[in-house]
Amino acid sequence: MSRIVVGVIFSVLSLVLMVPSAPAVTIAGRVVGADGQGIAHAVVFLQALPAGVQQPTQTQPAVMDQVHKTFVPAVLPVVVGSAVHFPNHDQIHHHVYSFSRTKSFELPLYKGEEASPVLFDKAGVVKIGCNIHDWMAAVVLVVPTPFYAVTNEAGEFTVSGLPTGILPLAAWHELSQTKVEETIQQIRVEQDMVGVTFSLSLAPARTRLPVQGVRGSR
Repeated sequence: MSRIVVGVIFSVLSLVLMVPSAPAVTIAGRVVGADGQGIAHAVVFLQALPAGVQQPTQTQPAVMDQVHKTFVPAVLPVVVGSAVHFPNHDQIHHHVYSFSRTKSFELPLYKGEEASPVLFDKAGVVKIGCNIHDWMAAVVLVVPTPFYAVTNEAGEFTVSGLPTGILPLAAWHELSQTKVEETIQQIRVEQDMVGVTFSLSLAPARTRLPVQGVRGSR
């Protein structure tokens, strides 16, 4: 290879390395109810990527565990295309299932980590249950982009690593009476932002009590 060609390649590589990558930004705020109080376990997520920004191709495996006859976590957001593992760390059998339109599946009676992961390939809400323990319930929320966060007990959230541009940010909660599309805020973001607020109207929570007897003791 001639010195001229080597010099040209080196110059091109130098220019590429000198081009700064687009900055990643953070949006922080709260999800509140009609009374102004923070809402825990809400999910705030980027509904769509700005024009020209490509969706990351790699997704990390996610886990919804089963401990003390409870799904952990009760709300699990994952990006479309994620595989979710459902390990059973109880010393009893569980039978995990969902009849949701977004994803329908069954993991028959098993202990430990015998069950195969489940691929969630469509955005939407997937309600999870156990066919043995009726009170066990959880939600896998499949979101369209890998930018999301779950609110803490004070209703606070922080979504990090976002691209700059006009970002459609949405909020969801299992008990929300506000449709997701009605929560979308088109936010122009060039640098880190704080103070973004979402307001949701929640339905009363339903209490699911443990079922006593043979089914509950398996």
